Amino acid sequence: MTLAVPTALSGPSPILDLAGVTLEVNHLGRAVRFYGQVLGLPLHHLDEPRRVARLGVNAAQSLTLWEPVTRQPNEPWLAPLWARGAGHLHLAFQVRPEDLPRCRTLLGTHGLPWQEIDLGTPDAPDPTLYFFDPFGHGLELRGVNRHDPRQPLCPAPDHPLTPDTHTLPIIGLREAALAFSDYAAMKARLPRAYGFAFAREQDDRDFAQFTLGPWPEPDGNGTPHRWLYAWDAQVGLADMLGGDHALLEFYADVPAVAARVQAEGLPCVADAGRLAARDPDGHVFVFRPAPGR
Repeated sequence: MTLAVPTALSGPSPILDLAGVTLEVNHLGRAVRFYGQVLGLPLHHLDEPRRVARLGVNAAQSLTLWEPVTRQPNEPWLAPLWARGAGHLHLAFQVRPEDLPRCRTLLGTHGLPWQEIDLGTPDAPDPTLYFFDPFGHGLELRGVNRHDPRQPLCPAPDHPLTPDTHTLPIIGLREAALAFSDYAAMKARLPRAYGFAFAREQDDRDFAQFTLGPWPEPDGNGTPHRWLYAWDAQVGLADMLGGDHALLEFYADVPAVAARVQAEGLPCVADAGRLAARDPDGHVFVFRPAPGR
C-alpha cells in the first residue's frame, strides 16, 4: 500500500490528549517516595528487575519512573527504538486554583525551594509555582478551570486520586517541554510527521506550543487542555530546561498517526494497538487508542 505524504494539518489533529510521561531517575526507591509522599501519586505497578515504577496521576494519565540498567530497555517492545526516559524534563501538573495557597505551604513543609511567576494579566492573574524534583526535572503547578466548556478528551477530575493533607493535590498532567536541536525542522516536522496541532510561538525566542487535542487552542488563564512545548536547547522559564531523549504517551487516532509516521519514514514499532515512533531528535512518542475506543 502506498501512503501519501501528509502535509501540514488541514483538518483536526489525530492527537487527542496527553496520556503519560516517563522520567529517568538515578534511584527508583527515592523517586517513588518523592512522587508518592510529596505529589501524592499512588504506585500502580513496580517492576524491580527492570527498575520501572508506574504511578497514577488520575484515571487516564500516568507517570512512569525508570532507573536505567545497562543493556536493558524500560519496556521490551520499545527496545528497537532505544527508548529512554526523559532527562531534565520540564513537566507541569494541574491543580485546582483554590488549592494553590495550600501548595505554597506544602512545598515549604517538604523543604522544597519554589518560585512563583504570574503568567496571566492584571485583570486575570494566573499564578504558577515552579520547583525541582531530586533528579533535576523541573516541575510546575498550574491552576486549571474545570468548568471551561472546552474540555480535553480526559478532563481533570474534581479531586486528587489520593486526597491527603500532606501531599500536593495533583489532578492531572498539563504539559511537557522538549528540547530540539533544529527548531525550524522541528516546527515543520511535528505537524507533518505526527499531526500535532501547532498553536503559536513566542516572538522573542524559539518556543513553540502544540495543543494536545483536535484543534489549536489559546494557552493560559486556566485552560484545561494539555500541551507539548518545544524549544531549542536553552534555559527556559524559571531556569528549567526542555527534556532530552523523552518518552511521552499520547491518546490518538492511531491509524491516522501511523499513516503520517510511515510516510515520513520514521523508525516505529507497534504492539497491542499502540504505535511508537522515534523522532530524529531521539524522543520516542507512543500513541495509544483513546479510552473507551
